[in-house]
Amino acid sequence: MTYWLEGAPARPDVRQAQLLPDAYLNLISSSRARLRLALFLCIAFAGLLGFVVFPPQRFVVNADESTSVLVSRQRDVASLLDTVGVEREVGDVVVRGANQIKVERATPVVVEADGRILAWRTRAETVQDLLAELGVSVSPYDTLLYNGVEVSASDAVYASPIGLVSLTGFGAFNRTDSDPQGVVLQVVRAVPLTIVEDGRIIPLQSSRPSVAMALNQAGIRLGPADDVYPSPATAITAGMRVEVKHAKAVSLRVGGSTSLIYTHKETVADALGELGLFLGPEDRVEPGLDTPVVNGMTTRLVRVAGRQLIEKQDVQRKTVFRPDDTLAEFQSRVVAGHDGVSYSEFRIVIEDEVEVEKTLTRQWSDPEVVDNVIYYSTAAAQAAGFSPGSASVVRVDRMYATWYNAASSGKAATDPAYGITATGVPVQRGIVAVDPRVIPLGTRLYVPGYGFAIAADTGGGVIGGMIDLGFADGQISDWRTGWADVYILAP
Repeated sequence: MTYWLEGAPARPDVRQAQLLPDAYLNLISSSRARLRLALFLCIAFAGLLGFVVFPPQRFVVNADESTSVLVSRQRDVASLLDTVGVEREVGDVVVRGANQIKVERATPVVVEADGRILAWRTRAETVQDLLAELGVSVSPYDTLLYNGVEVSASDAVYASPIGLVSLTGFGAFNRTDSDPQGVVLQVVRAVPLTIVEDGRIIPLQSSRPSVAMALNQAGIRLGPADDVYPSPATAITAGMRVEVKHAKAVSLRVGGSTSLIYTHKETVADALGELGLFLGPEDRVEPGLDTPVVNGMTTRLVRVAGRQLIEKQDVQRKTVFRPDDTLAEFQSRVVAGHDGVSYSEFRIVIEDEVEVEKTLTRQWSDPEVVDNVIYYSTAAAQAAGFSPGSASVVRVDRMYATWYNAASSGKAATDPAYGITATGVPVQRGIVAVDPRVIPLGTRLYVPGYGFAIAADTGGGVIGGMIDLGFADGQISDWRTGWADVYILAP
């Protein structure tokens, strides 16, 4: 058997090798084995000693809203965090308990103020504390934008996705996440400006980006027709002067509808003219056209139209009595008249399509009505006890007229009821018998050719449209039986 010395060339030259005795070689091999055994025992003892002195320990690591558990003999916090892959950054705080390690992250921030951009990591609890760390002061009029949202100095600091990958270039955002967690805090400085509202001067400090927002900050609300110069969309600058002229709101009623208008005009007339509302010759405005316009007032425009109306009415002729001294007793003369037509002209006033006034302007007749005239004997009227001048005709009945006297009544002259009527008065000229169902007893009458009379008697043969004209005994009747007009007089 042939052996090579340890440390000899990898490929020795066989020709130059020297043969060693076997006993020598066995001695060398035995020494090496003992050395190796001693080294193994030392290592084993050291391991046993370390296991006894530093036994394995279980650790819970909380970081970035996740929990890791590991078992290790290591006691160094940095080594333990490296083992579970937790990176540490500037400003982070590591809190270690008996078997727990917690990493409290600092919030990365970028503060933009006064033209500077400051990158920082903070554990401040409020925006005010953060600004104090960076030595940035703010006034009550400045605006703080926290990731684009307006906040106050007392609001809390919290990390949120900002969605701006470009900010990872700042030292505060040194990760490469697609949605870095952090804060961009912008300090927008207020500038002085002057607002003139309807002549009232209002000094203001504002950090708002536009005139409209600065006016809103000052509590000035703009109406639909208000004038603002410069325009509400204009960006504000230091020393700017903003003019505001409010339009006046007017409730305008025209006809049956009401609308709200806005105007800068000074009088009601100018405001209506601005709307293109012009007045007719009879239209009116409440209040008057010269009334000054004030905010919140109510104005009414009344459209007035006039028209003429002619009403036609038929006029029935009446029958009147007139004395005629030339007529003999119980004679009469009738002059017939005719009906007429009366016309009345009115002026109609219409306001907002509603008739409000009707005034009579003139009257006339065409033809004029002509009454029937009955001329009677004055002596006959006085004998009958009538005053026909005050009588008025209620109606005219066409009746069949007969005549009678006491002798024709069928009673003997010795009869106590001889010549006595149903009402107890004696039969004589001027007493007539009627059917009470047609002409009530006591009704005054006039029968042409007979004269004035009173319905005071009844008779078995007097039925319906009949009338029996009375005469006294011995009085010669000049009446001829036949049809006659009977005038029924008012009581």
